Amino acid sequence: MEHAIKRETAFVGIETSKLLLKAVLLSGNEVLCKVLENDVAGYRWLRSWLQRNDVPVMGLRVCMRLDMPYSETPARMLADMGMVVCDAQPAHLADYLRGQSLPDDAAHSAVVLANYCAHRRPARWTPPSPAYVELRLWLRRLHAIEGVRQQESARLNAHLQAGQHALHALLRQQIACLDAQIRQHESAILAHVKRHPGLPRPPELAGNYQRIARYNVGASLAGGH
Repeated sequence: MEHAIKRETAFVGIETSKLLLKAVLLSGNEVLCKVLENDVAGYRWLRSWLQRNDVPVMGLRVCMRLDMPYSETPARMLADMGMVVCDAQPAHLADYLRGQSLPDDAAHSAVVLANYCAHRRPARWTPPSPAYVELRLWLRRLHAIEGVRQQESARLNAHLQAGQHALHALLRQQIACLDAQIRQHESAILAHVKRHPGLPRPPELAGNYQRIARYNVGASLAGGH
């Protein structure tokens, strides 16, 4: 019974970055902070740290900004450990900040996320489907190749103007290969979307309406998973 009460009064907020997690635990009248690595070992250390502070992880509500980079992997791992991972969606979080007279940049703070979690009790986050995850991986790969092509294209005229004709010819061949890879990726993305109609719009397409129409992605304009 003591653990059940403890679980209902314990909340965690987590800031994510590429290398680190900053976790803030609200438990009773205590506010505890822990900085961990954003990897499997760090997630296990977080679980151990919570348990050492007499906070059972099963059913523990953990609030994160899942619209931020490097957040989805820890969210999945913590959910697999039995925690109730909650997504602090920007609009709801902004409303909470206004009610607390907090500045907009406080939305990234782990202690604010923990308090938001305690006061608002946001709904459990549902991990995205494997088809959605695969679509995002395809798009990231496509964007990476397009970035390389853009860099190589910028060098093309420089080689020509410098009279470096051999380099210019070689670079043209490389750009042609990149164009072929881009077409292959686009075909694979189109085929994937056709196999999985109704996928939500991934953030990699945000703001690029032509590409959204091209890939026929965006059945859920809210961007849900």
